[in-house]
Amino acid sequence: MTDTEIRVDSRGLKLETLMLKPHRSNYSRKSEMNLYEEQVAKMLDVSVLQATNTKSDIEKLIIAARQYQFICIFSLPCYLPDLIAAMKNTPINVGAPIGFPTGAETTQIKAFQAKSLLEIGCKEFDMVMNIGWLKSGLYNKVIHDIRVVRESIGNQPLKVIIEVTYLSDSEIIDACKIVMDSSAEYVKTGTGWAPMPTTMNHIKIMTQTVHDKIKIKAAGGICDYQTICRMYEMGVSRFGVSLKSGIQIMQQIKAANTL
Repeated sequence: MTDTEIRVDSRGLKLETLMLKPHRSNYSRKSEMNLYEEQVAKMLDVSVLQATNTKSDIEKLIIAARQYQFICIFSLPCYLPDLIAAMKNTPINVGAPIGFPTGAETTQIKAFQAKSLLEIGCKEFDMVMNIGWLKSGLYNKVIHDIRVVRESIGNQPLKVIIEVTYLSDSEIIDACKIVMDSSAEYVKTGTGWAPMPTTMNHIKIMTQTVHDKIKIKAAGGICDYQTICRMYEMGVSRFGVSLKSGIQIMQQIKAANTL
């Protein structure tokens, strides 16, 4: 029997700290944190956002969302009405991708898309920052782009994707500062479409920049429970994962908590 210590962190989650036999991970350091299934489910945004996703994938997402009670689920816009109808009278939010995946649409198109998806019932919004503007130093255009989308969705949660794997460390810092000034609730690491995953170093740079002034969502290559625990310890409060990874993570948690 493993000794455990129950504590409550600043985000209100009850945590059980214990030495786990860790799952395989891409990272060498082992986490000593054990999160419960319900806690992780309430931090997972689970998506089917690839161009090849079919109606069958949407049906699988609906089944998994009902089973695991994920906090939010996402699809490409054409399938959002199906998700909204399926999640009616449930606590599960349906999220909208805005300017996805490039972020290069005009500000007016992003705002129109966000308002349209709000009107059909989307509750959370993940917009892609205009990365080209950021890398060009056009910071006023970048923050205006975000603020216009912010205005179009009222008080609904807005997460801004900065696509960290395309940025230098200094650009990540600048992107985080822009998001902090934009009235968005979250800065998000990536779309999941970039060829490289979000790393612990990316999270470290972001947490040291935002200092808990806004929330951080990690996405892109996150596919195991151990990574969720490590990033949570570093300050991440929401995670974007694919449907396959979301199910795998929940199964890993169940296995770890029965040791």
